[in-house]
Amino acid sequence: MRFLPRTHAKNSGPSTTPVSTLATIHIHCDHQVSAKVRALCVLALSRPGARLQALHASRHGVTAYLRVTLTLDGPDTGPLDHLVDQLSRVPHVRDLHWHRCDTPAPGTPAHEQERSAAGACCPGAA
Repeated sequence: MRFLPRTHAKNSGPSTTPVSTLATIHIHCDHQVSAKVRALCVLALSRPGARLQALHASRHGVTAYLRVTLTLDGPDTGPLDHLVDQLSRVPHVRDLHWHRCDTPAPGTPAHEQERSAAGACCPGAA
């Protein structure tokens, strides 16, 4: 029997945890399909990789305006792209776009300034 020398574990550097990314989806659709659109959003964002933060809906005549705020678990936008693909196939969805929200940490003066300037990204903004 021969003893083999112990190998040292390779040090690949400090482990990095994925940074959450806040994003917002804006959807304009006919009121008659708004329930389906909301259901698709909730179902798609209940899967791993994304979390639903807020869903705001308002109605102006026959048009429904929905704003979905979500958190992505890291830089991968796969769950978001899948949801946008599903929503783009729904008849009577007229406008659909999303963007990342690069807002500073809540409670800081920079966050308050960003929130008042472009409140669409912050879940509690008007």
